[in-house]
Amino acid sequence: MHTPQLKALVVLVVIDALISTVGVLPILQYALTHRSLPTIAGIIKALSGPFEALGMDALIVAGLVFVAVSALKFLSAYWLWNLRLDGAILQLTLLGVSAIFWYGFAVPYGPLRGIPQVILIALAWRGFK
Repeated sequence: MHTPQLKALVVLVVIDALISTVGVLPILQYALTHRSLPTIAGIIKALSGPFEALGMDALIVAGLVFVAVSALKFLSAYWLWNLRLDGAILQLTLLGVSAIFWYGFAVPYGPLRGIPQVILIALAWRGFK
């Protein structure tokens, strides 16, 4: 049965996946082309964080890995919608891996999207098969 918690969870997972794939790819393309990170509103450098100290090439590779991890969240959302327990386990794993990238790229909104997902997975846990 598709409870309101499950529906909210799937919506959050899809939004998280969209932001972390479609939203990051243009930044990586800019970094590859200009060999620097773009600034947002003239004050904030996008994806600027501890990974920046690794050099531009390593930052781009790390960004592509982050995009690949985030793309798997679409599969997780599909499995969650179909009440599959492996979808919940996959999403929890992907959130753990994503936390590394949230820190490395200094993504302040990562935990704001991740923590509600963990709570909703816990609330919907009994409904998974």
